[in-house]
Amino acid sequence: MTVVERAFIGGERVQDTGAATFASIDPATEKVIAQVAQTSHEQVDAAVQTAATAQREWARRSVDSRASTLWRWGELILAAGDELAQLDTYDIGRPISDSTNDPAACARATRYWAGMAEQIRGDQLPTAPGHLSYTVREPIGVVAIILPWNGPMLSLCNRVAPALACGNGVVVKPSEWSPMSAGLLAELALDAGLPAGLLNVVLGDGRVGAALVEHRDVGGVSFTGSVATGRTIARAAAGKTITMELGGKSANIVFADADLETAIDAAVWGVFANTGQVCCAGTRLIVERSIADEFVTNVAQRSVLLRVGDPLDPQTQLGPVASKTQYDRVNRYLDDAVSGGARMATGGGRPADAGEVGYYIAPTVVCDAAPGSGIVREEIFGPVLAVQQFEDEAEAVGLANDSRYGLAANIWTENAGRMLRVADQLEVGTVWGNTSRVMDPALPFGGFKDSGVGNAYGDAAVEGLTRLKRVSVRYGTDTPVPRWPR
Repeated sequence: MTVVERAFIGGERVQDTGAATFASIDPATEKVIAQVAQTSHEQVDAAVQTAATAQREWARRSVDSRASTLWRWGELILAAGDELAQLDTYDIGRPISDSTNDPAACARATRYWAGMAEQIRGDQLPTAPGHLSYTVREPIGVVAIILPWNGPMLSLCNRVAPALACGNGVVVKPSEWSPMSAGLLAELALDAGLPAGLLNVVLGDGRVGAALVEHRDVGGVSFTGSVATGRTIARAAAGKTITMELGGKSANIVFADADLETAIDAAVWGVFANTGQVCCAGTRLIVERSIADEFVTNVAQRSVLLRVGDPLDPQTQLGPVASKTQYDRVNRYLDDAVSGGARMATGGGRPADAGEVGYYIAPTVVCDAAPGSGIVREEIFGPVLAVQQFEDEAEAVGLANDSRYGLAANIWTENAGRMLRVADQLEVGTVWGNTSRVMDPALPFGGFKDSGVGNAYGDAAVEGLTRLKRVSVRYGTDTPVPRWPR
């Protein structure tokens, strides 16, 4: 019998046998793993309404009760970790060795926000004599969370946990390419003690997302995805609180005085982990000219050694890209780069031993591409590294900032002064110095320029998930009240 994945609304799976369905495809085998029921506009409305009702109950709970529930959710995620990992691996081809690490990261997110629940507070503002003025942070109400496809369970937990900690109800729409783990995570949250209907999952394409974003009772929107879709959502969500992460083309700057062995390993991992399908992957290697040839040769040699294959094999390091659409898109960029005169130091197509099934692309290092070419400037979201060279610090900064994106960057140097100077000049939201992709729920992570609006992590996430109320109370009887003169 074919498995049908259904929306989770009001604490239960929606049973709508007449719903239209679409196939969820395993990118490693190109086989259908499930049929997914498209959520109707009426069901989206029901999800928002039930979230609004449950949110009022949730907001009345003590902070300790909310924190304990979030903590229990993390424990249940850990217990169901193997099943969740397999769902994500089947959905997007994420190597199982990576997917099995994600439940622990999810639990870290729920635990962090369990602790943060009691830290959401306002300030006293002693400005008007004879008055007590203070601010409070209140929940928005219902938050719509639209997720990307590249890290399904981890993205959900990292967005939902702070929204719940701030007292909100949530309606989640996972990507239609990776819908499988979201319903199970919602079931686990219900088992942990969330009120039925506080966390809902709707399924489908952009029409479902549009209905959710435009709903009159949605107070905030969290979106992770492309710039084009983000702009459409921003127009549709006018008047709502918006947090967006819209991708990147992150620079990995390597100076000649760096610890080169470590920088080489980090460059390879930083661009090819999760088959390059990471918004902050170091997809532009900007390397000092005096060491460029040797450095790139070493990066290429280590890339060839990466194990590409069945994502369910624990030894696999790179699986397929997530879909046929993405497979075709990445290959178009590679074809255009070759047509434009670029040279492939390694890769550039399908791995020789990959067979004919599955959306596999070899780890690819591209040299000599034109500065204005798509391979250098566009977010490709695949296992592709574009190499550029620089002579001095100023040129390195100029190349790194020559992008419409501003999500993250890496700097490799043993010169502390240079590290700080370059970090100060980079037009990005996150800088990693002599390391790569250090992430934690406590650490802010947001983009500049076209890479986003607001922040989804750390203290900064609270601003996008609450509304600020100011209260001023006159207590001094001799304090005048503003009025017309008598």
